[in-house]
Amino acid sequence: MIKQPDKFGESSYHGVTLLATPGDLMRLCHCRDIEYQNNNGLGDKTNFDFEFETQTGVFFTVYDWKEYRSLDFEENIHFHIGAKDKKDSLIGRDALCTDLNHLKNKINDVLE
Repeated sequence: MIKQPDKFGESSYHGVTLLATPGDLMRLCHCRDIEYQNNNGLGDKTNFDFEFETQTGVFFTVYDWKEYRSLDFEENIHFHIGAKDKKDSLIGRDALCTDLNHLKNKINDVLE
């Protein structure tokens, strides 16, 4: 399970991405009380910046890169994963995918 990081860690892009919607990531953050940056439509290099930490202490960031437009909250985007190295990027992505799938299953159970 991912959580709000205790402190900011080292982070660079190592070629690892995640296909998700901004809405999925924001819903997960709201459920876990994780802060994030929403600069959607302000013309910056990123619209959304998320910082996470795994239960084992791996710090990683998730962000869209150079979309240069407002993003629809339910639009699939290839988000970049930043971490200390590629191994930590993959660990972070896997933890995030697990949590996103768990959240989607909970939402679907409620809707049925």
